[in-house]
Amino acid sequence: MGRGDAGRGAFGWSLKVPPNRADEIGMPTTPAARSSAAAVDPEVDPDVELVETVDGWLAREEIELLMEHAARVPADQSIVEVGNYRGRSTVALALGARRGACAPVYSIDPHVEFVGPRGGRFGREDQAHLYANLTRTGVGAGVHVVGLDSRAVAASWSGPAIGFAFIDGDHRYTAVRADFEAWQPHFAPGAAIAFDDCDFADVARVVDELLARGAIVAGGGAGKVRWFTLRTTS
Repeated sequence: MGRGDAGRGAFGWSLKVPPNRADEIGMPTTPAARSSAAAVDPEVDPDVELVETVDGWLAREEIELLMEHAARVPADQSIVEVGNYRGRSTVALALGARRGACAPVYSIDPHVEFVGPRGGRFGREDQAHLYANLTRTGVGAGVHVVGLDSRAVAASWSGPAIGFAFIDGDHRYTAVRADFEAWQPHFAPGAAIAFDDCDFADVARVVDELLARGAIVAGGGAGKVRWFTLRTTS
């Protein structure tokens, strides 16, 4: 299924949009390195090991954090992911949801050709790997892949209220801020949101500004991922 097919199948849209891509931290972990790490740690959760077979940059503790939050989302709410690369975080969220109430996962990424602020190159090839990984790991039935820009999706959102969101799209300041503002109206009361790569200056700037204005409340974190609860207004 092509990028446009994914978007039209889920929402009836057909439009061209600007890039909004997951950015990069170093090189993705290789399958050989993952197998070696798992071999010396017999206590590793098998679902975490499965996630680690997918290319990407999430560390083990970050995978566990996403799985824990996804498991807490009730069935009548949704999980939204902005930026998916080849599906490492997508698989983590889907496996976590399966452990809880099986809330649906909406994974949003246009997969257009894009060079991230740190020089990483992304594009349509990644989408093919994404679909292959969702199939191979057996989570495809619980994931709605939307091949459009995050803000376009948010503008026409009619899905369930969001219980947990993972923001890992374009890491430039204006894009991160725009992603949050676009999705903020769709969160359920008490929802949680996590930002990847909070060690990146532009992402950290957005987070600090949201904290300062009281839009979010600090919750915790793991590695370079930090999570927050949305402040409810009376």
